[in-house]
Amino acid sequence: EKYLNMRYEGTDNAIMILECRDSDSPLSHARTFVDQYHREFGFELEGRDLLIDDFRVRAIVPGATPAPPPSVPSLGAPPAFGSCRAYFENGWETVSTYKFEDLKPGHEILGPAIIVQSISTIVLEIGCKAFV
Repeated sequence: EKYLNMRYEGTDNAIMILECRDSDSPLSHARTFVDQYHREFGFELEGRDLLIDDFRVRAIVPGATPAPPPSVPSLGAPPAFGSCRAYFENGWETVSTYKFEDLKPGHEILGPAIIVQSISTIVLEIGCKAFV
């Protein structure tokens, strides 16, 4: 399957359009985009150029579905590297903090907790559980 990620010039709202199999005309892609844009936003931007931000291909490979990986035995909670105060729906809570790189398959963390990574922070809400 082939997709075009299209948007009106001067906007940030790109829409993924499945390439039309019935037509070789690029105008069919434009019509599909305009129809989808109107359906999502309720209007069209007449007089604006249409841009293709990228082209994506999805390959479907026929064959047997691979077996799921074996279950990982539970290691329980990993050791926290610290704690901090964070605000949740019930107010301020003292929560354990974990380094993402210290987590191993099988670790389980009960919320509330915070998992810190170099590029992001994961906030585990009250009553939630993270499985690694």
